[in-house]
Amino acid sequence: MNKKCGKILISGFSNAGKSSLINFFLKKKVSIVSHKVQTTNQKIRAILNFKSNQLIFVDTPGIITNKRFFNKIMSRSLLEEFDTCDLNLFILDSSKVINENELNKINNLVSNFKINFLVLNKIDLIQNEKIVQLISDINKKINFSETFPISVKKKIGIDILLQKIIKNIPKKDWIFTENDLVDNDLKFQLSEITREKIFKFVNKEVPYSVKINTTFEKLNKLVKVNQIISVKKNSQKAIIIGKAGQKIKHIGTDTRLEMEKLLKKKVFLDLKVSFQPKKT
Repeated sequence: MNKKCGKILISGFSNAGKSSLINFFLKKKVSIVSHKVQTTNQKIRAILNFKSNQLIFVDTPGIITNKRFFNKIMSRSLLEEFDTCDLNLFILDSSKVINENELNKINNLVSNFKINFLVLNKIDLIQNEKIVQLISDINKKINFSETFPISVKKKIGIDILLQKIIKNIPKKDWIFTENDLVDNDLKFQLSEITREKIFKFVNKEVPYSVKINTTFEKLNKLVKVNQIISVKKNSQKAIIIGKAGQKIKHIGTDTRLEMEKLLKKKVFLDLKVSFQPKKT
């Protein structure tokens, strides 16, 4: 059987559903999902081994329009992937209005690739005639290879998208073994679970500067996980802990349950918050 292997860049504006799409393909949470801006803060390579095909997805930070969250390192992460990708999937939230400036950003991005798929996510939120009009308007200004209306939430159109991706990747040997799922270690996955729960319970900007140090020990019937959440300001520490420790309690409970799903074992979680001031 002839094998195929391709690297696919997942690009687009924040919260369009990039991470959710990857997670749907793999049927397992590998990329942090939250309603806040810029939730994916480093590249995550997710691998889908499907029949004779291997798809390597790169989930990147979104293109940020809010200058407050703009980070040069995050933006460069897109550029670093261009030369090695066979295909660019640009994910767009079809329920949101696109302005001229955003169209120019999209055009600048897709010009770097031979094959660009426009993926209009969340079509379950708008009427069919608006979807048709949106496809027409965008493709008049930007030269996408193909357009795919989908809804990750409602599981619409994803099988067709997957078939087209496979059709457009090259014939070559697989890069990763069949047992590989994510090109990140378990410590990173456990840290990202905690980061997602911080996004869920903390409504301020604290998570963008949070660092999570994770260690773990696998025992017979459970996994002991120790995590230190490091923040830059003492006020941020207070926000995460919450009144009478209620917020950190909720974060810890949700985190532990998510970890148990991943590890398929009981988890003992020791979660601490540390204030680490900048060195002068």
